[in-house]
This record gives sequence, C-alpha cells and structure tokens, in this order.
Amino acid sequence: MLFGIVLLCATVPTYSQCACCAGAGIGSSNGDYNNGILTLPEGKTVVELYTDYRTIKDGSAPEEDEKLLTSMLINSVGARYGVTKNFTVSALVPYVSLYTKSGSDGGIGDVILLGTYTFYQKGAFNLALQGGIELPTGVQKSSAFDNTTVIVGSGSYDPMAGLLFAKRWADYTLSGNVMYKHTTPGFQQNYYGSLSVQNLTLSYRIKGGGSICDMDADAAAAVEKKVTAFGWNVYAGYSGEWLDKLKEDGVVDDNSGHYLGLANLGTNLSYKQWAFPLTVSLPVISQMNGLQNDFGVRFRVGIIRAF
Repeated sequence: MLFGIVLLCATVPTYSQCACCAGAGIGSSNGDYNNGILTLPEGKTVVELYTDYRTIKDGSAPEEDEKLLTSMLINSVGARYGVTKNFTVSALVPYVSLYTKSGSDGGIGDVILLGTYTFYQKGAFNLALQGGIELPTGVQKSSAFDNTTVIVGSGSYDPMAGLLFAKRWADYTLSGNVMYKHTTPGFQQNYYGSLSVQNLTLSYRIKGGGSICDMDADAAAAVEKKVTAFGWNVYAGYSGEWLDKLKEDGVVDDNSGHYLGLANLGTNLSYKQWAFPLTVSLPVISQMNGLQNDFGVRFRVGIIRAF
C-alpha cells in the first residue's frame, strides 16, 4: 500500500492514509490573500511561510504491518517574483511531518517551480496560464514507526499546467483555477498518481486595501497607499481534488486514489507589506477508492511578506 501527499495550487492538499510513503504535489500558494491579481507587478517579490495541519479520521482501512496516519503537519516556504507585469515565477519547498499512534517521521518534499503568465486583462478581469515542474528532491528512508519506507516525494520529474482567473467588483473578488499534474514513474519505477484540482473562492474586503499588491501594477501611488493601510478580508470557497490510483511494482493499488471536495473558510489580516492568512477546510465530498480512512479537518496559517 502507498501513501500520497499532494500540495496544490491555491493551498488545497490531499493524502491517503497509510504512512509508508508521502508522494507528489503541485503548486505555489497564492490564494490566501485574494486581491484579484494573478501575476505580481514587475520587480515585486513575495516570500511566504505556511503551516498546514491536517487530521485523518479512524475508519475502515486496516492497520497491520503498516501504521495508519492520524495527522500530518506540512511546513512550507515559498517565493514569487514578478519578472514582468504579466509574468511571475515561483518556487515552493515543503517539509512534511507524519504522525501515527506508534510514532512520527518526516522529511523534505519535492520542490515545485511554476511560471504564471497573464495573457488577458480587461478592467478588473484577469486570465492567466500556469505551467511548471515538480523536482524529485523528496526523501526516501526507513520509517521510524514501522518496517516500511517513508517516501516524501515522488522521485520523478512531473510536469503541470493550469488556467487561472480573477474578477473584482469593488470590495468583492471572485477567483478560481484548474490545475493538472502528470505524474511519471518515480522511486523504484512506482507510479504515485496524477492529480487534477479545481478551486473557486469569493473574497470580501471588510476594511482597508486588504492586499499587499494592487491589481493595477501601473498605479504605483495607489499601490503604496494600500500597502501602508491595515486590511481585513474574509473569504469562502470550494476546492475539488482528483487523485489517480497508485501503482507499486506494476500492480495497481485499488485502495488508493479518490475525489475529495472541501469547503474553505478563511480570513486575512494585512498591514503594510505583511499579510497573515488563516484558512479552515472541511471535507464535504469523500469518494474514496477501496478501504481508506476519511479525510478530516485542515487548518492552515501563513505569514506573507512583500518586497
């Protein structure tokens, strides 16, 4: 049995339940401060730190030689840079900690590199294409809590592509994206499952600019005015994840893969060039393949700094 973790674009991850391996992922986080921009202004840099805690419910998956996960903690650091006003590059590095009733283990995950290009902008409406690759930097080692192997990463170069949009009306912003990651054979030529994700978020600005970068990159004075103001946003949305079945030693694992739907609620406080998002995600759809435990609640907190 294999275990997979997915870190995806706009902050929505996924996992199975057995702790022998933590697989591939996608995305640099950019949805926690929803301000209607898809690419950064030219020369703007954003650094992001996130802590993501996820619970796993006790259920039907049997615990024999391989211990079942009870929770996991993902700490990640990311950076984005506006190469031009329409093109932004980004990178994300996660560190994953896995917890069972018999102990814990973890390690660094796969580094994710992305490029985002805004190809259409009219008024407060933006469309962008996104593409990138996941690098095989994740660790593979003996488990500290059973006799299996912990793999944090896929062990392969996995390409990804997606489409993003954002529309702003005064204090409201609607944004969304779809992303697909094609997973190629990795450690020992095992297949850790391709991934498709979809996200839709509606944000409401309660106070101030509420963003560390303005949608109109050319209005420098307006940007600086908003950067110095205190802001408060709230947001809600839906995230869908489809994960293909895993394959080990050429054999498909029927107790893997799923479709998961999450209801997301969050808030973001910003001051000057700092932002502090908090998101709670609740599973509303859990279509699991075979014997797998259900997904639980997720909590995500971040610190964002713009330069």
